Amino acid sequence: MNHFKRLGEGWVAVHALVSSPYLLPRWLSGQGRQRLPVMARSFFSYASLLVCGLLFGLAPCAWSAPFLIVGTPETPFKMKTTQGIQGIDVEIIAEVMNQLDVPYEIQLISSGARIIREAEQGRIDMVLSFSYKAPRTAYLDYPLQSYKAVSWSFFYHVENTGRFKYQQLTDLKGAVIGAVNQWAYTPEFWNSGLTINVVSKNSSLVDMLLHKHIDLAPMNTQATQYLLAQRGLQHSIQFLPKPLVSRPYFNTVVRASTHSMKAKVLSEYDRVIENLKAQGFIDRVYQHYLESNQSLESKP
Repeated sequence: MNHFKRLGEGWVAVHALVSSPYLLPRWLSGQGRQRLPVMARSFFSYASLLVCGLLFGLAPCAWSAPFLIVGTPETPFKMKTTQGIQGIDVEIIAEVMNQLDVPYEIQLISSGARIIREAEQGRIDMVLSFSYKAPRTAYLDYPLQSYKAVSWSFFYHVENTGRFKYQQLTDLKGAVIGAVNQWAYTPEFWNSGLTINVVSKNSSLVDMLLHKHIDLAPMNTQATQYLLAQRGLQHSIQFLPKPLVSRPYFNTVVRASTHSMKAKVLSEYDRVIENLKAQGFIDRVYQHYLESNQSLESKP
């Protein structure tokens, strides 16, 4: 029944595509295919599976499931909009997959711990935007190329302005700090002995600061500034000058994936990213979303 439900949902997205005088020509010309709503891509995938099943029963079918790419919601990198899933990471990985001619589907999962479980079980094929952490290499293959370096800063409510002078972690003793379960941050942070309130979703940290349930929260500096501006909260929530850490982030392939296109993605990904950097594509994507010609290899 779930397959038929997704077919129905996908048909709505497909109808919107073919009814639009703007989207359809772009789709047919090969432009903007990465913007095809996930539900529409799911429709084509599940429709193909259903047809194969009806025509050939349980016989093998040439149709292959889309390469399943998963990430946590992170504005402006990965976010659900009325046009589907969009963002900086989405645009870039879509271009990679289109150049490799690999059918793909992107899903957003709020819980990082759940994404890790899905990767360990081989139920997904790629994880977007993960920092390097040695234990993760047991279930993730990291590429050499990264287009994204992210700093993490301690955000606080403006009523706490001047309360914290952060140069080292011991300076934050006595503060209640919100942090997401199993997120990397730094080993020193997790082992600091500070009072850490562990949550499952990064998206809950801003509201916890607003309601003063926590004093501080380490969050992606650039993404959180964007989110606060979107919500009109840039004067209510601010961040300490010194970041907790700044490090590169990678799009990783799941080791346990059995997808037929996995080897191609592993062997070609670095080359495509390197070319996209040289061609200025990545900087243009950043400019589109952030209105600044700044790639994420530049530290915020």
